[in-house]
Amino acid sequence: MAINLVLDGASGAPTKQPDAGLAKVVMTTDEVLSKVEELTVEEKQMVDNFAAKIDISNTDIVLNYGASAQNKSATVATRTLQNVKTKNTGEISGLLIQMVTAMDTAEGGGDHKGFLSNFFKKIQVASKTYIVKQQDVEKVLNDIEKQLEGHKLKLQTDITMLGDLWDENWETFKELTLYIKAAEIAVERTRTGELVELQKKAEASGKPEDAMLADKLAKSISQFEKRINDLRLTRTSCLQSAPQINMLIQNDEDLSMKLQTSIIVTMPLWRKKIAMAIAMTNNLEAAKAANAVDDLTNKMLREQAAQFHAGVVESAKAINRQIIDTETIEFVNNEIVGAVMDYITIEKEGAENRRRAAEIIAQSEQKLVQGVMGAVAQSTQNPAITAPAES
Repeated sequence: MAINLVLDGASGAPTKQPDAGLAKVVMTTDEVLSKVEELTVEEKQMVDNFAAKIDISNTDIVLNYGASAQNKSATVATRTLQNVKTKNTGEISGLLIQMVTAMDTAEGGGDHKGFLSNFFKKIQVASKTYIVKQQDVEKVLNDIEKQLEGHKLKLQTDITMLGDLWDENWETFKELTLYIKAAEIAVERTRTGELVELQKKAEASGKPEDAMLADKLAKSISQFEKRINDLRLTRTSCLQSAPQINMLIQNDEDLSMKLQTSIIVTMPLWRKKIAMAIAMTNNLEAAKAANAVDDLTNKMLREQAAQFHAGVVESAKAINRQIIDTETIEFVNNEIVGAVMDYITIEKEGAENRRRAAEIIAQSEQKLVQGVMGAVAQSTQNPAITAPAES
């Protein structure tokens, strides 16, 4: 697949036209880097021609350089994540666990109750009740087998999709390498060419504007180098994604083989196992029903005897009870005696309070009369105070 570099940010930038050509190769990190760095003659020529178009003084080009390749890398990462999430939320693992549980029980002669519990938790949607006829169980097993076949087909589809994803990730990796190579050439050319000329011109002229132009270009080069570093980080992310995608492919292939083996080996065991389990379940349910009747009969007899006992005792108590209880008579008597004693005490306190009040009133009246008489006596002894002044 031929790669067409795009100068993002430049007006009239051509769009990339993918072409076939890259093959899936399993290599180490160092081998991949070494292999990618070895450009073909055509790729070297493309990089040189593309580098000649890069204007580092153009801010839009610096900021958007290689953005299309980075966007492709983000798309690859998103699709990989979606594939992983789909597998995590699928039913493949649950079906495999169910089948392995059935296998272990069948081979080891283990607990039938545990087997039935795990089995019917999974098929309860398809079967309204777990006490079903043999033909109903066969239908359920056929449905499960179809589900497993469906999952296997989906895994095979995912394997093909992940293979395409691997190729796309590798292509993005190679494309980012070409962008980085072209950028490095442009930086070196600008630093040793245009920047040197501007610096010499500024030194010769001594003009501030010439110095500012040289400084601006130097900063643009520094900014562009930061952009190159971003592209290198994105390329590293692509490199890290490659083994992850390969592991997903391997996992899907293993799961597909596991499903196929499980279907061939386990399903016949299920059919035999379920037939015996249903017969045992029917016996257990019948025994439970008989026990439930016996339990209900015993419960009714016990409740009836308890009610009879309680009724007889309460009736005897009611018949032998006095109209007025001795406790009530004693309580009423104590309350009356208490009321009389409290009344006498209150009367005595009232008489004492009235006597004391009379004494206080008499003393107050005496003090009042004495005060008034004293005031009159003082008034008659000093007439100048009350006589009007002569004009």
